[in-house]
Amino acid sequence: MDSTWPLVGRRRELSSIDEALAGTTGGLVLAGAPGVGKTRLLRVAMDRAAAAGRRVELLAATGAGSSIPLGAVSHLLPVTPSSDEEPDRTTLFRWASAGWDEDGAVLAVDDAHLLDEGSAALVHHLCTHRRVVVVATVVTGASAPDAIFTLRKNGQARRTEIPPLSDRFVDDLIGHALDGHVPASVRTRLRRLADGNPLHLQALVLDGLESGALTKESGTWRWQGPVVGAWRLHELVEARLHSCDADVRAVVELVACGEPLPLELVEPEPGLLAAERAGLLEVTGDGRRSEARLTHPIYGEVLRSGLKPLRTREIHRTLAERLGATSLRRRDDLLRLTTSQLSAGLRPSVPDMLAAARQSLARHDLVLAERLARAAVDAGSDQARTLLAEVLSWCGRHQDGIAVLAESGRSEPSDWTTTRARLLYWGLARHDEATTMLPDDPTVTRALILLAEGNCQDALDIALKITDLESAPIDARLWAFTTAVNAYAMLGRASTALSFARRGRRLAERHDDLVRTGLPYLRLAEGYTLLFAGRPSEAQDVAEEGGQSAVRFGDPGLIAVWSGLSGLIAQLRGELRAAVTSLRETVAIETVQDPTGSLHLHETLLAGTLAMNGAGDEAAEILDRAHEEDSGTAVKRLFRPHAEAHRAWVTAARGDVRGAAEIALAGAALAREVGIPCMEAVVLYEAARFGAARQVEKRLKVLAEIVEGGLAIAYRDAAAALAAGDEPGLLAAADAFAALPAPLLAAEMLTAAGRVAQAAGYSRRAGAALARARELARRSPTARTPGLLGVEGTQQLTPREREIARLAARQATSPEIARRLRLSVRTVDNHLAHVYDKLGISGRIELATLFR
Repeated sequence: MDSTWPLVGRRRELSSIDEALAGTTGGLVLAGAPGVGKTRLLRVAMDRAAAAGRRVELLAATGAGSSIPLGAVSHLLPVTPSSDEEPDRTTLFRWASAGWDEDGAVLAVDDAHLLDEGSAALVHHLCTHRRVVVVATVVTGASAPDAIFTLRKNGQARRTEIPPLSDRFVDDLIGHALDGHVPASVRTRLRRLADGNPLHLQALVLDGLESGALTKESGTWRWQGPVVGAWRLHELVEARLHSCDADVRAVVELVACGEPLPLELVEPEPGLLAAERAGLLEVTGDGRRSEARLTHPIYGEVLRSGLKPLRTREIHRTLAERLGATSLRRRDDLLRLTTSQLSAGLRPSVPDMLAAARQSLARHDLVLAERLARAAVDAGSDQARTLLAEVLSWCGRHQDGIAVLAESGRSEPSDWTTTRARLLYWGLARHDEATTMLPDDPTVTRALILLAEGNCQDALDIALKITDLESAPIDARLWAFTTAVNAYAMLGRASTALSFARRGRRLAERHDDLVRTGLPYLRLAEGYTLLFAGRPSEAQDVAEEGGQSAVRFGDPGLIAVWSGLSGLIAQLRGELRAAVTSLRETVAIETVQDPTGSLHLHETLLAGTLAMNGAGDEAAEILDRAHEEDSGTAVKRLFRPHAEAHRAWVTAARGDVRGAAEIALAGAALAREVGIPCMEAVVLYEAARFGAARQVEKRLKVLAEIVEGGLAIAYRDAAAALAAGDEPGLLAAADAFAALPAPLLAAEMLTAAGRVAQAAGYSRRAGAALARARELARRSPTARTPGLLGVEGTQQLTPREREIARLAARQATSPEIARRLRLSVRTVDNHLAHVYDKLGISGRIELATLFR
């Protein structure tokens, strides 16, 4: 691995190296998978030994050199022999071991499992008799010479396994390699493919940069196109396969083209056992469920991309023949068979292609779903056109979908009509045309359109009829549950919404083989419900799970909507940088692929978040560009109030706070007109943040009785305290926001409380409130909101007070803090007393809420 990348996540291994060099544990054998960082650690050991003035020699073993007696130690032999006689092996051994009487010398051996027997014997001899410290690397699972194995068996060297890096340290390396914002989807993709292997991660990043797949747009990194596009990854995988015979390579290529494969399809391959012994593939499960897959995710990506067309066809023909001879009893067998038949140049039956396309759509594998649906269309299936149009809609290619439907004979008029209506409404914003073409019958599509238009109760009336309709398709029922969850949430009935979300998930679990596209959006609705109910931590758990699933699926549209939710959660929590990063990713994806017609909404949300974050010029530019380039995909009525609140933030960033309040009030009025009290409460509080608390407090009191959840109550109390200039009420509101947690909103309340106390002449109370505001505002260091004006110049803790306060907040006792900082216990207690006085708190429990 390139030494310019930092060495991270190896504290335990470095400690083992130090112990070995100190002579406390004997030698050290570093074992791990290829690329995990063994050689890097070995070189650290060599550098540390050399810095201490010790003799250091490196033996670099290779597969080619393993056939040459004493080949790895040839550089230790004298250039000019001491006599004219041809030396025998004993003499060579004696020459190589000469001159090692220096105490503390270090012998570093890279890839010790590849040593020839003579070199391995020399290493053992030097370690045993010459006081040499041996630090060696071996590949886990590889067969090592007996002399190397004996070192560990006899306790002369300790073995340390080097595991893959955890996600935390992989993220550290990604952050080092890529300056700017790396969104969760890119990080997750790199983590999955690198699988904790630093060398593979480096190759992925460098290949991605070189091929143009990894690009930075507006400060945010995106990955577009295939993973494999340059030479490094191919070289790494080919190095692993170099010593394998043709049988091993054949089985590895077979598995790469279909992994995971049922074991029975792979068992006829003569190279199966050898491939498993070589660590190239593994078998999981047992009995009928046993499956073979490659040991590293990147192997399959590289091998598939490097196969020649004829070889690819040959492999898929083999898979198709073997699958065709089975009973196709597994859930994935039909999809695997149909895909293999197509790849082999064979023609599957139309029903099989349609079934496989639907299964691919359920997995959100849109590329494969389109391929299968097109093949069915090419085979003459008119029914496949409707399915293909549906797939194209999820790809964001709405015009293409309309064109496909135009060529259809409408063999299934109901499906044809609803698919066209979805394309017109969500893709092309031809709302009136989409609505009028739908039949009067209560359908999920009509319910979804009614919901998007803000008619929550009408949408709910239809959805409730379908959720319990046993004859309805499972996916239609899931979309009905999604409609119900969203409608109940917007109507303020969060508990009912979450109950329906659970019911929908149970339905999906019972009929998972019949689910197509509905489940992720049901979970998305659940996440938004939790957010607007004032449960952001639970919403974040849902968002993280959903986002990771979307990355595994590889569906950009899903990645975009989950990133949008994550952005709003981060915004409420005051994590504005993270919010901007997530929303940038959403906008970047939807600029290319926008299946739900949400680009304009997310652009507005991004602009508002940037404005909160102090980037007013960029926010205005994005908002202006969004209006100029809007091709008709306007924000649906359900989301307009929220969009207006974010437009208000852009106005505030331009210096017109009063104008911002008026925009927010108008947005709240729209929410009231449409009948979505949950969103009305959210937007009204934004108006309160712009100074309109007196205008909204009465309505928020009414809404707090309608809208369930802690957020509406917190908004009500905060607005009332702001309107009345009620210092105790402001402090109580700050505590409520901090508990959500929404520290930025809490800091705004504390700032207001400080102003009220200062105006009343209570400077000490003002200082305490403002100091606490500053502590909370530190979690949103880039926030620029009207509610924080004046907090920057407030009294603050000294660096020593802050250091002691942080330790105390983590439950360290005064004696523990004193020992750590080399202070007296009395000094620590005095500093804590000053902290409590400045912050206006009474003890450590309250400290924990400020410094967590």
